[in-house]
Amino acid sequence: MKIFQKMCASTVIITTLLGIGGTVNSIHADSIEQQSKLGIDQETDKQIIVKFKAGLKFPYEDGIEKQIQSQTNDKVLEDLLVEYPDLTFTRLFTSVSPEEIEDLEVKAPNNVSTSLLNYYILQTQNGEQKEELVDRLKKSSLIEDVYMKKQEKITPPEAQPSSVSLSPNNNPRFKQQGYLEAAPYGINAPFAWEVQGGKGSGITFVDMEYGWLLNHEDLVHQNIELMSGINIDQHVGHGTSVLGIVSSEDNEVGNIGIAPKAKAKVISQIRDNGQYNTADAILSAVNQLEAGDVLLLEAQASFDGYGDKYLPVEVQPDIFDAIRAGTDKGVVIIEAGANGWNDLDQFKDRNGKQILNRNSKDFKDSGAIMVGAGSSSFPHERMWFSNYGSRIDVYGWGENVDTTTAEQSRSAVNLYTSSFSGTSSASPIIAGAATLVQSIAKENLGQPYRPSELRAILSNYNTGTKSKDPYADKIGVLPDLKSILVNLGYGQRKPNGGNELQVTENEPNNERIQANKVNFHTPVKGTLHNSDRVDVFTFQIDSMENISISLLNEQNIGMTWVLHHESDLNNYVAYGENEGNVVKGTYNAKPGKYYLYVYKYENKDGSYVLNIK
Repeated sequence: MKIFQKMCASTVIITTLLGIGGTVNSIHADSIEQQSKLGIDQETDKQIIVKFKAGLKFPYEDGIEKQIQSQTNDKVLEDLLVEYPDLTFTRLFTSVSPEEIEDLEVKAPNNVSTSLLNYYILQTQNGEQKEELVDRLKKSSLIEDVYMKKQEKITPPEAQPSSVSLSPNNNPRFKQQGYLEAAPYGINAPFAWEVQGGKGSGITFVDMEYGWLLNHEDLVHQNIELMSGINIDQHVGHGTSVLGIVSSEDNEVGNIGIAPKAKAKVISQIRDNGQYNTADAILSAVNQLEAGDVLLLEAQASFDGYGDKYLPVEVQPDIFDAIRAGTDKGVVIIEAGANGWNDLDQFKDRNGKQILNRNSKDFKDSGAIMVGAGSSSFPHERMWFSNYGSRIDVYGWGENVDTTTAEQSRSAVNLYTSSFSGTSSASPIIAGAATLVQSIAKENLGQPYRPSELRAILSNYNTGTKSKDPYADKIGVLPDLKSILVNLGYGQRKPNGGNELQVTENEPNNERIQANKVNFHTPVKGTLHNSDRVDVFTFQIDSMENISISLLNEQNIGMTWVLHHESDLNNYVAYGENEGNVVKGTYNAKPGKYYLYVYKYENKDGSYVLNIK
């Protein structure tokens, strides 16, 4: 539907929580009530996932038993292969070639995880002995990790989505999309649409789940591509609803997506071989995406001992490593926090480690933006089913979301719902917001934000709408695109075109504890005078990379900068050199927090523009 002066924007990210399990399974992130209607059978076959240690040079191919026997002296594996001659190792990742996987890992030198080429599925006909096999494999000197995953059987839902209705062409639904409204109710998408680049163009949005109606009347002209995998009929309404939130067309029917000009694609967890494999789907998408693109994971996982209290999919090691490969490449990954009403800070993995607790020494950061669910009404309360904790970065509406939908028969192409819910509805709202910010950055700065930068931008408590009781809710903030974009220096378009692009320092920032956070590729204007001789800024580096710092000395007075790493605050690691009225320098930065001091050493007032790339 057309909005105001052709305002439009849409970005979609999926939260399909179906089951790949080891101790883990996945299903959709709808509300718990809806999940009970899905008919998911969790008591089916199990897979054994084996992760070999780093340094082993097995070819990444199916059937490596002979190589294991000829190249190693591991008695555990040798005995098992003799005792069970039917055992065979097959690749976990089949959609991406070994050469492409190696290329991904070369681009992520700071990723200390074992290579993805060390993941295999152990196939056996002795189903009743799988637990014994896992116990014995744990004793092998060649194996880093081994675990069991339940293979969930997907069955048709017992009921169609609720509140489905036909929408005549003359009845646009924009007014029912409250999640688009200005803060504190929604994310204020219309403000972003009026910023140059603010409709999603230049960014690809991908929804990962397994069923969509791509010829829905409000999606058909988006020419949405299935990247890989199989588009199945089960839960087709779920995927169609996710796409509608981000990618509904700007036309005269139905909804409008948050990022309607983004290139929308989908990828299925049901792979081309008919097997359910979330990690392979993620890696396939990552391999085809560019830095700055957005991938939505519409899935959640079950875990031994948790019953139907679902968890984020990254609790499974192979999925975690696939996500990390994506964020290391620069792909923004939005992950549903899942519907399990769990305190994620208390979760412990199979090794007893609190990998989802940011305050624990065991914390593992996949780099994904994790999403919780809040109420549609203000003040936004945490929805009872939403997981919570320090790992949750942001929240979206977890109820009453108006969007497109479909029936399993695929016969009707004009169905809508006003009751899409769960972290399934919350996550595409965040994916859409992420897509808009990335498209604006790409248009105005020449490149998008890195995943860590964008996560910090969207989760900033100063530019988002807090939940009703932040201390108890622990679901982060609802991003407010107006506050975010103004804070980053992007104003709405002037009458004669263009945007106002300028961020000004926030005083006082004369000491390290007062340091202003600075974003890469976003110029910061500041001033120095006799009572304010130094300004301090800070930024975070997540992986080894070269950075460039330039300081435009506008009055060309005595002014310079020095850079400190958090590991040694008494000695600088880099400093600027004068080239005319610009003080510049480059530095091969290691991970960690940095503090940049801009100071003057001449008895004159002056202003500057700081830029870090």
